[in-house]
Amino acid sequence: MQPQRIGVVVALAAEARILFSGKLRYQAVMDIQSQLCMVVSGMGPVRADQAAEQLLQAGVDGLLSWGTAGGLNPACLAGDLLVPEHIFWAGRAWPTDSDWRSALVQQLSGQVRAGGLCSVSEACASVAAKAQLRADYPEAQAVDMESGAVAQRAVQAGIPFLAIRSVVDPADQSLPATATHSVDCYGRPQAMPLLRGLLRHPGDLPPLMGLGRQMQVAVNTLRLVQPHLLQSHLREANSV
Repeated sequence: MQPQRIGVVVALAAEARILFSGKLRYQAVMDIQSQLCMVVSGMGPVRADQAAEQLLQAGVDGLLSWGTAGGLNPACLAGDLLVPEHIFWAGRAWPTDSDWRSALVQQLSGQVRAGGLCSVSEACASVAAKAQLRADYPEAQAVDMESGAVAQRAVQAGIPFLAIRSVVDPADQSLPATATHSVDCYGRPQAMPLLRGLLRHPGDLPPLMGLGRQMQVAVNTLRLVQPHLLQSHLREANSV
């Protein structure tokens, strides 16, 4: 059943701005509307777990993991939307809420991938690492670093959980080293590390530019989902 007050965990600033156009605050509960609030956590399961706890303390009765992911299924392309049925994390499959998921998917006109999402503690940046995860978890469509920790918190609290992820880098694409070392934990570019990385690896520039375009494609997909998320929630709240 869809919750009445949703708490959203978002890792990256670019992902958060899809839901909130004002000034972002980090690692703090931000009200988007009366039934929807968010914490911009930064990357990784530890930060995501802390954000989920903040939202639980704020009184939410449902948790949503929102953002982008890397593809594991070779069929997944940049911009593909995943609303998984379960999250692979900490040695088990954590379920998403089937009723909440169905209510959202029914509103979306484009293709939505089901199956699983694999959550990891460190960035899965190489083709080989992605292939190994896919071999270990054949149902996993994509990989992220936050959804598992949020799912675990939701299950422990006995409240509904959902994840919405859009693919940035497909399974056959490795991330250039400069990409992972030239942003802060919120995905914001850092000028000096970027310049140093490009001086050491000038060949990283074209794939970095391509990755930026793919990120925009993924963000555009999430923008299409955002009004359905809010409209669905408002209808559910108004019917109570």
